[in-house]
Amino acid sequence: MTQHTVGLIGSGFMAATHTEAWRSLGAEIIVWSPRSAEAFAAEHGIAAVASLEELVQSATIVDITSPTPHHAEQIRAAISADLPIVCEKPLARTTEIARDLVLSAEAAGTPLFPAHVVRYMEPYARAQATVASGALGRISRATFTREAATPADGTWFDDDAASGGILVDFLIHDYDQARWMLGEVQRVEATQHPATADGVVPALVEARVELTHVGGAVTEVVGRWGPPGSGFRATFHLEGTSGSLDHDSDAERDAASAADNEDAYRAQLRDFTDAIDDGAVARVSAVDGLAAVRIAEAAHRSAASGAPVGLI
Repeated sequence: MTQHTVGLIGSGFMAATHTEAWRSLGAEIIVWSPRSAEAFAAEHGIAAVASLEELVQSATIVDITSPTPHHAEQIRAAISADLPIVCEKPLARTTEIARDLVLSAEAAGTPLFPAHVVRYMEPYARAQATVASGALGRISRATFTREAATPADGTWFDDDAASGGILVDFLIHDYDQARWMLGEVQRVEATQHPATADGVVPALVEARVELTHVGGAVTEVVGRWGPPGSGFRATFHLEGTSGSLDHDSDAERDAASAADNEDAYRAQLRDFTDAIDDGAVARVSAVDGLAAVRIAEAAHRSAASGAPVGLI
């Protein structure tokens, strides 16, 4: 791997996760955050810079782990500096903004990689390869579930306009998996209980989303945010004409599985740097990131209106 200086934007949980992955790949890391870059840098043994401008002047790759509302400004700054970009999901809160970012990166010839890390987690990668091989026959139905403790109160996650709540920020991984394994989505129908009121995301909430794919397969995506202390769990079930395939993170929660999931972040960033350095095709593209935002926004709109949303 070429020696890179990664300009990390953000100082939260995902910034720490990306820092460890980049360190394992031998990258030099600098960090900028509008509030706590110095404290984050001291905690993680890296250097802080004073501004976004200084970061893009010093980096060879920009890695954006900031809250979603800041992604557009930071992606555009990296495009202007002609720097490859890694950006945490979702690329943007809306399809319109995400599309503009993707088109701007394409026009500038700037690599833009959305960090859909679930594509690099072994159970999901194996499942996609199995589906692509035809071993399960034609997939007719799939179910993906994801549950965890609700994000802490008083953060940007509470603001529906900023985060999109459970339907956008949390379940976007599963929309991406459904599209990756079963193909393009043409219809989205979603419910959320309780509903979002006055722009404030509910703390304890369940969402159900039905995706109808081109070709007729149907995916159900279910998400839950539980009380503080709730454990994380993710499952999937794929049903084909020649067999089925299941995964449950609880059933596979052992030392090896934990290590596999930690390695997924490293595998993701190595894949991106291989694409940057050698022109290899990465497992996930900017177009994939845009498609996931489009599905997520349709789910959010469907839940708010009570009506299905067509995408094609």
